[in-house]
Amino acid sequence: MKIVKSELLRYLGYKGQDYGDKIDREIEEASRLCLELVTPRSVIKKYALTSEPFGLEGANMLLQGENIRRHLQGCKEVYILGATVGFDVEKKVAELMKSNPLKGVILDSASICAIESYCDDLCEELQAQNERLLTTRFSCGYGDFPLSQQKDFVKVLELPKRIGVFMNEESFMLSPQKSVTAIIGIRESKKGEKPKCLSKCLTCDNKECVYRK
Repeated sequence: MKIVKSELLRYLGYKGQDYGDKIDREIEEASRLCLELVTPRSVIKKYALTSEPFGLEGANMLLQGENIRRHLQGCKEVYILGATVGFDVEKKVAELMKSNPLKGVILDSASICAIESYCDDLCEELQAQNERLLTTRFSCGYGDFPLSQQKDFVKVLELPKRIGVFMNEESFMLSPQKSVTAIIGIRESKKGEKPKCLSKCLTCDNKECVYRK
């Protein structure tokens, strides 16, 4: 896991403007503090993919929406994952938001970088274990893949018991906030095709996203 400065700046909304030495020091300090506070944990399971009905064999989990169906086209198996960087960094952000909002905002952006980097590391490890190619990560809320499907990931992966990640039954949001669920397809590669499991922005239709790479 690492916090890349350019990524942190992107989450802060940086568009090439000058920000000075003070902010630069704050970024360095927040990055260091974030890596000290995070407690990364994950659960990953592998399933065969059924076509009709479209879902995970043996998991009693159907996948909803055309976007996820297109994303997994050509895949016969998938990984589903749940990951978190824990509550400690979230608690520190809340504390700083009261005493020093600037530090709090920068630490919060650093924690976004941390969970994304952790998921990238997990994908990289999975790809190294596979001769076949992995797709990009696809999470609930992308396109027409409903956020409500999050409850299936939480249940199948046993996230509360396994890694201490819980879901709000009304909003379907996860707690700790810097937690992720995702599905990754496994498929045969075409000649010369390279892995792309780290480029999650390729799967997103929101071209206006301020965080888009």
